[in-house]
Amino acid sequence: MKFSILALLLVAGSFSLNGQLLRTSIDDLNFYADVIANAGNPIHKQRAHDEFAKIFDEWLNSDQFNVGDLESIQWLSVKRPENESFTLITWQLLKGEKGNHYFGYILKDGKAIKLNSSGDDEDLEYNVLGTNDWAGVMYYNILTMDKAGEKIYILFGYNAHKNYESRKIADALTFDNGVPVFGYEIFKRQENENRGVIKNRLVLDYASDSNVSLNFNPNLDMIVFDHLIPRMGRLPGQGPTMLPDGSYVGYKWDGEYFNYVDKIYHETQAEAPFPKPVLGNDKRNILGMNQKATKKRKN
Repeated sequence: MKFSILALLLVAGSFSLNGQLLRTSIDDLNFYADVIANAGNPIHKQRAHDEFAKIFDEWLNSDQFNVGDLESIQWLSVKRPENESFTLITWQLLKGEKGNHYFGYILKDGKAIKLNSSGDDEDLEYNVLGTNDWAGVMYYNILTMDKAGEKIYILFGYNAHKNYESRKIADALTFDNGVPVFGYEIFKRQENENRGVIKNRLVLDYASDSNVSLNFNPNLDMIVFDHLIPRMGRLPGQGPTMLPDGSYVGYKWDGEYFNYVDKIYHETQAEAPFPKPVLGNDKRNILGMNQKATKKRKN
């Protein structure tokens, strides 16, 4: 009897200790995430991120990890497709002139697959990329497409990119025997009677002081984004840049390709619909900073 009671106490103590370790990990992650997002000194941001990445990786690969707990960690973008076949986790380390960096994991079939950004922009719209040369972004939406029985996931993401220039990307993700592959010849722009230009992903570089949308519009059943034109920058030292002209263009799915559509509609007072906030239903913008409440638009 004494042995049974002792065993029960040990088991109960183990559960309690595991719970405390889990709570400590999540609390520490939230602390360092807050420093990463709000510290003014880039050195402090980097130190906080080093600790965050270490704890996050250890927690992710421990028996304490539960995918449901991800939602409780600030500043993470956690996205899943409709079929919930994987979980996509991304976050950013913004250091301004010191450089901006992006980090991520794909959780699939019980495995945590780390995403490493190479920072290489050469032929970005046409290259097929893997987990070690990922085009680092913070994702805000996933669209699931079916092409001849193959699932293709269109990932919409943001990258702070440069001092005067931001970037949005629509990438195409597939899996080859469980291995993530970024890039798929699916975005087509027809030119005359030729084959046209077919891209593996869409890349929009634009002035960082402007608002540019890139997302799937369910009302129009197509990918919609701002039409950009070259203009002189509005900030000192900015130089020539790309700015929205108030009209929208997009890509329409035909079962094989997303085909380019010019001048969908003209709207100068509002952005194209943005279905879901990156960081939940609060008042933070894509960078995690507080912003004034805006009127919610129905999709």
